[in-house]
Amino acid sequence: MNPLVTANFERLLEQNLQTRFMSIYHVFMSMQVNPSSYSPTRVYIPDYDNSSVQFDLSMQQEIRGIPDSHRPLLIPRIFDAKYRHVDADKMYFTDGSLIEESTGFGVFNEIATASYNLHPPCSVYIAELGAIYWALDSVVSRPVGHYYIITDSLSSVEAIRSIRPGKHSPYFLGKIRETLSALSRRCFAITFVWVPSHCSILGNERADSLAKVGAMEGDTYHREIVFNEFYFIVRRNSLVNWQRKWDEDELGRWLHSIIPKQFV
Repeated sequence: MNPLVTANFERLLEQNLQTRFMSIYHVFMSMQVNPSSYSPTRVYIPDYDNSSVQFDLSMQQEIRGIPDSHRPLLIPRIFDAKYRHVDADKMYFTDGSLIEESTGFGVFNEIATASYNLHPPCSVYIAELGAIYWALDSVVSRPVGHYYIITDSLSSVEAIRSIRPGKHSPYFLGKIRETLSALSRRCFAITFVWVPSHCSILGNERADSLAKVGAMEGDTYHREIVFNEFYFIVRRNSLVNWQRKWDEDELGRWLHSIIPKQFV
């Protein structure tokens, strides 16, 4: 953090000011991190050949209206009907997981699997992108062909296909688009497929299990950390503090009985 900014905040702390910004500053400084010392201020996001990269979000519409009780039975059938023509070794199922304060990602493929932990700060969104990047990096060493990256993270898919990603986009997003560009030049075809989570699609369930293992006991997958990833910790800590106060307060108990948990 800029030393002048830190000095100003420290002077305000000496005055015992209790404001929202001072609370955020206190939380941030308690993390004892200095993202500017090792994080890039901007991630380069290259373009890629749109003709070789496709996005299939059709299951959003196809599963609409299916009762929750029928989803584990019907959704795998819908998925199998759509993709039974694809060789199993060309499908990469990816997932991210956050357990307590540990984050990891998992990738399942018939001939290649991955299970990694990610150094904090890290959100599930970052983990999902990490899994997708690992899968694409694995495809680089495979024979030229058509490969499918299957994920339950709609936000990740939308970020990848965005024409204008944010200037402070996550490290993995830059690496994904860089790899897609390289694969396009070598005549690979890549299709990103969105599937719903926890609906008994076998590959997705295996990727989910691998992600959980990665979060709790996987080897660390090293990455560069963009400074705005630290906002995730501040937001998470703020939500945790809000939830604790909401649970312990004497007021609003009737509303608490209806809405016991915060919306995140």
